[in-house]
Amino acid sequence: MIKILYRLLLFSLLFTSSSIIAKQDLKIGVGNFSLFLGDENKQGLFLEITEEIFKQLPRYNVKFIYMSNYRLLHEINSGKRIDVACNIFSNSQVEGFLSAPIFRYTDVAVSKNSTELKINKVSDLKRFSVAAYQGAKDLLGDDFKEMALANSKYSEHSKPDETTYLMVAGQKDIRIGDIHIFLHDLADKRYINEEKIEAKDFTIHRLWPDVYSHMAFKDEMLRNSVNDVIKELTTDGTIEAIYLKHREPLHTSF
Repeated sequence: MIKILYRLLLFSLLFTSSSIIAKQDLKIGVGNFSLFLGDENKQGLFLEITEEIFKQLPRYNVKFIYMSNYRLLHEINSGKRIDVACNIFSNSQVEGFLSAPIFRYTDVAVSKNSTELKINKVSDLKRFSVAAYQGAKDLLGDDFKEMALANSKYSEHSKPDETTYLMVAGQKDIRIGDIHIFLHDLADKRYINEEKIEAKDFTIHRLWPDVYSHMAFKDEMLRNSVNDVIKELTTDGTIEAIYLKHREPLHTSF
């Protein structure tokens, strides 16, 4: 009888222990912005930040699911495929709980050092030929939109690397877009090996404040836990270190 009770007690302890350490599956949707979110074969900047956050929440077994940005918003609102969506802007029509701001975009104007352009405010851009990403005139403020509509030498492009090429090739005076995308473009072998161009050959004109996006959650308690982690990783410098790491291979202090 004692042996039977001992076995039952041992089984109960083992069962309880396994229940405690069992991880909860968590499906995180990420969009198709490969530089920031990566893909099935590589890790992007925002994806690395997300992974670092969930390392602090080891009770979850995280699985990333890639989909279009449009599908991402649909799934977090009404679908069943994901529990969390990455890179959601605060003005999105999201039916869920947004995290603290976490994913940073830094839109800047870039020109060649050799042109010695003096650009201190958005209105200064009207004197130059400008290549910007698609939709920029609706995202960068009223003064930028006014400049874009009045500037016959302003153009928008669906592929960010086109704006970099046009400015580097001298077909445009200024390139408008995120600084990480620009630095990523310069890492292309045609600039490094053929043109012998480096980041130090350009002037960065900071005309806009940084813009942040969020993670969106179906579960409010999970959102709150993630916010606590974001605060900790921001305070101890972990998140900023990830941003800096993604600039280091290009040897720039921008």
